[in-house]
Formats: sequence, C-alpha cells, structure tokens
Amino acid sequence: MKHEPPFGGTFPFLVKGAFKGLVLHMLEERPMHGYEIMKILEERYHGFYKPSPGAIYPALRALVRQGLADVSGEERKKTYRISGRGRKFLKSQRAEIDKRFRAFESAVGPERAALFRELRETGRLMKANMRSVTPRQARELRNVLIQMRARMMKILAK
Repeated sequence: MKHEPPFGGTFPFLVKGAFKGLVLHMLEERPMHGYEIMKILEERYHGFYKPSPGAIYPALRALVRQGLADVSGEERKKTYRISGRGRKFLKSQRAEIDKRFRAFESAVGPERAALFRELRETGRLMKANMRSVTPRQARELRNVLIQMRARMMKILAK
C-alpha cells in the first residue's frame, strides 16, 4: 500500500520578498481592491492560503512606493493597478513566479485541491441558505452531516 506524503511545509510565496511579486501578478490580471486580491488568492490556492489584510495592504503600499503599482480612489475604495515598471519587473521574474506556482500545485496535488474546493462550496451553500432553513430541513441536514462525518472517519482510519 502506497502512502502519499502529507501536505505541509512553507508556502512558496511566503519566502522573503516573493509575496509582493504574487500580489503584483494578481494585479497583472486586472485592477483590484485589496479585498479582491485576498479573495482571488484564497480561491486560486483552494483555501490552503488566505492572506490577511495585514499582509496584503503593506505589500500594496510597498509596490506603490517602488513604482511597480499605481493606486486611485479614496481611502476606503482604493483600486490598485500594475504600472509599466511593474510589468517589466514581472517579466524579469516570470520564471521564478511560475516555479513557485508549480511548487504549490505539486505540494497540494489535484485530489486534495478538489476535496478542499468541495468543502468550501458546501460551506458557501449552507451560509447562503441558513436564514431560510426550516426546522425540518435543519434536522435532515444535520443527519446528513452526521452520516457524512461517520463515513469520513472510516475513510480516514484506513
């Protein structure tokens, strides 16, 4: 019986200085607010990595100071976009950025990523419908979760 290695280790974009490149890479897709960047990163990394505002906003300010990104809008509605200088910087770093993306994908694996996506989607479904769940539906859903957890424990015990 072959055992897969556990997921773990350092997230490849948390290496000193690499996080700003990741944020800049997100801005290459389109101009965004900091919150949008956090959500896209969480989705792109299947919930295994979710940057905090304390990571995103200092990185964005540093990118603006370095001339790699521009900002427009008011204090609570700032939109960030990559600058021409930022595009040149990303072009020079493309091989390293691609290497980090591949390292993450390799560490997580498609099966674990798919599992995590399904768990997240189930959570979103429940959150979106929780106010309208009737007592009968709540009992049925609870039973489904109890059965699912029991089946999961059997699978994990193998």
